[in-house]
Amino acid sequence: MTKIESNTYPRLISHDKSEIFPLQKRIVTIGSDKQCHIKIIGLSIPLHIGHIMFDNGQYVLHILNGIKELRINDKQIIAAQYILKHADEVEIGNRKLIFESYDSGITPLTKARQDEKINSGSPAALHELIAVIVSLLKNRNREVFTDLVASISRLLKSDAARLVFEDVLSGKRQTIARFPLDSGLDRFSNRAIDWAKNASGTILASDDQWQDPSQSITLNKVASILCAPLKEGESILGFLYLDRVKSREPFNENDKNLCDALIPLFSEILSYHSERQRQQNTIDRLQRNQLLHSSGLVFACQEMKKLVNLTVRYARTASPALILGETGTGKELLARMLHEKSTRAREPFKAINCGAIPETLIESELFGYEKGAFTGANSRTIGLLESANGGSVFLDEIAELPIQMQVKLLRAIQENEIMRLGSHETVKIDIRIIAATNRNLEHEIAAGRFRQDLYFRLNVLSLKVPPLRDRCEDILLLADYFNTKYCQQFGLPLKTLTSSAQNTLTTYDWPGNVRELENIIQKAILNSSSEKISGEHIEIFPAHITSMTLKEARSTAERDLITLTLKKTKGNISLSAKLLEIDRKWLMKIMDDLGIDADMYRN
Repeated sequence: MTKIESNTYPRLISHDKSEIFPLQKRIVTIGSDKQCHIKIIGLSIPLHIGHIMFDNGQYVLHILNGIKELRINDKQIIAAQYILKHADEVEIGNRKLIFESYDSGITPLTKARQDEKINSGSPAALHELIAVIVSLLKNRNREVFTDLVASISRLLKSDAARLVFEDVLSGKRQTIARFPLDSGLDRFSNRAIDWAKNASGTILASDDQWQDPSQSITLNKVASILCAPLKEGESILGFLYLDRVKSREPFNENDKNLCDALIPLFSEILSYHSERQRQQNTIDRLQRNQLLHSSGLVFACQEMKKLVNLTVRYARTASPALILGETGTGKELLARMLHEKSTRAREPFKAINCGAIPETLIESELFGYEKGAFTGANSRTIGLLESANGGSVFLDEIAELPIQMQVKLLRAIQENEIMRLGSHETVKIDIRIIAATNRNLEHEIAAGRFRQDLYFRLNVLSLKVPPLRDRCEDILLLADYFNTKYCQQFGLPLKTLTSSAQNTLTTYDWPGNVRELENIIQKAILNSSSEKISGEHIEIFPAHITSMTLKEARSTAERDLITLTLKKTKGNISLSAKLLEIDRKWLMKIMDDLGIDADMYRN
């Protein structure tokens, strides 16, 4: 096992933190032999000192050759085995390795929490699972399936675990992660997965129940199985499989309950993986056609290629950037690209729409507040700028920021510090500011609505996104991309854009740009009951012939799309919210505002 940069837990880490040895296999060998996973060099060091084995939910150091040079926590170990605990120092010869069972940055469980009766797992295993979940919330694009499967396996003290993805259309199964890492697929029972699929729920099976065990169950001496289907709505995305061998106590109802409690987490992660896979398939198809795709931007025109190349160059600096462009052109996608291509990519990216937050709340949202700063401030709350420390902050519609807040933002940029509302102490921050607007800021400055000094601070690097009407060769490319995306999302066969539909799309002026095109394609997919999208399914309302206000047009579009979605889902609000990619409560509020009754679309 060589030097590895990894955040995986549990692990052994050298005292100087130069080497990390993730304990991802059931047995990790230690000794001077070059085949050992952890190699210890020294004249008196045996070829095989021993090994670390995952056993009954714990990591146990089995000592095969007792040597005086082996000490744990500065004490010589005489016993043949030792159960490793978090922060144990294992000293062999001149090497010192520290055992970490969970991320030390996670606050340990309190004494009261530790004293609670946890029938399955251990506090350390629970810490480990929390650490993995926290890593998901840190805005990092790291695959965590292996870590999660290992965590739940240790928490439930299983001997083997497997996360399986099942393709909805073909029914083919793919193993996403397994534990231990070195176990073959023949270690797991596919028949148990079939049992869980037929039961449509978590199964708890033991050897006194199955009459005709599969070959894998027999060969591996499996005595107890937990297997749960992972669902998205009524569709099965995959399965979580865990087992224990005959020398172990079988799973019980408490284990099943704990497993069930964690199923929503695994279902959501598998759903995210499924969506990522669908998007990647689309991207691969576009790239095979020699089309460019970057950070969600789909394009082929020369102007966008130049913009992306300029963005990549600007990403190498930490200077503030100002993105200009009409509404719906993809300014936030460009901001994300600036972040993802920078050295800050592994740190948070935080976005806020300055025009969507009431003026009375914008200061507390950006800068945070202390307990008692105002009525209802029951505890200290970290603001957006502070929470993005080390990363990037995207301020959309910066021209909507009130003048007094522009002054405070300017100071934050100049001094790299902020002051929470209700506090007299400054807090140092390290962030990159990326701002965007669809307005002419020079006109806003002349009108006294935007500070010139803030404009100069933000406009160090400037990027202008062209409107869709100036990217004619990208219109059908984008339409094809959104068609693929939403057909897959709605579980429909891929639809074909007819020549009449293509003509309608290419002759339209697109005042709402890419966002408008996305909404129209999404609606056209729902309008079409066949595998083709024709011109009659493309509902667009050119700005020069409409007498509606923007508010009326938005309400009309929202009403049409929501009613179409409710028809498709037969009045299922939760499923409709998922298809529309908005929160269920927010959908119910919009329906209430528009007077839409879901009961009309049921039965």
